[in-house]
Amino acid sequence: MKHTSFASANAGMLLWAVLVAASFFAAAEVSQSIDPILLTGLRLLFSALAFLPMLLLNGGTTITAKGLVSHAWLGLLLAVYFGSLFEALRYTSAVNTGTLFTLVPLMTLFFEAFLTPGNRSKSRLLPMLIAAAGALLLILKGTGPGEVPSLYAVTVFGVGCLAMALYSPLSQRFKAHSLKGRGPVVMTFWNMLFGSLFLFAFCLVNGGWRSGALLSAHDLFWLVYLALFATLATFWLLHRAIGVIAPSTVISYVYLSTLFITLFHWFWLSQQPLMLELVGALLVAIGMLALVISSRRALPVTA
Repeated sequence: MKHTSFASANAGMLLWAVLVAASFFAAAEVSQSIDPILLTGLRLLFSALAFLPMLLLNGGTTITAKGLVSHAWLGLLLAVYFGSLFEALRYTSAVNTGTLFTLVPLMTLFFEAFLTPGNRSKSRLLPMLIAAAGALLLILKGTGPGEVPSLYAVTVFGVGCLAMALYSPLSQRFKAHSLKGRGPVVMTFWNMLFGSLFLFAFCLVNGGWRSGALLSAHDLFWLVYLALFATLATFWLLHRAIGVIAPSTVISYVYLSTLFITLFHWFWLSQQPLMLELVGALLVAIGMLALVISSRRALPVTA
């Protein structure tokens, strides 16, 4: 298997940032009358099935008992994150979920310090704070009095953000032990599969499966989009970069997602840039450049 270069991993994460930016608004397009746990389970299952032919051809279905347990843990984290996103969007806007998500890289840095010691995580704290401040300026300028998130929404998605923050460093920890040598396709398939199984099991308990009868063609279209582009593609790119770039830097590309959303408003929707936005964009650019430079010494993984 070939190695993923530092430049290639960062280029892939640029694409990741674009796909994540679109995912918040695509998720809001799905009907709110359908159980969010069922929606997330379908989304993860569609993503896993898309990779199944590649695994069957390359023998990626072979796995040890320890590997299954590791994938199950990672799948559970995915289930918690995506389920919380759909649930939070019932009570707040995509802007507010995007704002909360800016805290994930800082949480990831905290978990990284414990799970992957000796990786110079302290050197990334200042640039990450700079990028986070810029991202918050870009997002918060668009909120109004009617967009204040409810305490329930903040709590639910806060738990999901903690799960997502733990995902990258725990994945890197597993790749060094029970999942050693596993490529991004295999990692994505098994994690998505376990995530969907956890969610479907919960749907059987809470009765959420009954809302599946309300699925429309419009909902299925957005679910397939989310499965292919906002889930499968993003997590393949994520696993491709983990180990080449420090986990906290990998997830920090979400700050570029907020920048891309703002650029879309400027150039596509012809909105006049505000001074607050210009300052935020500059801070994001400076912080991300410093983060990428500080991550150059990370060890490569196979792709």
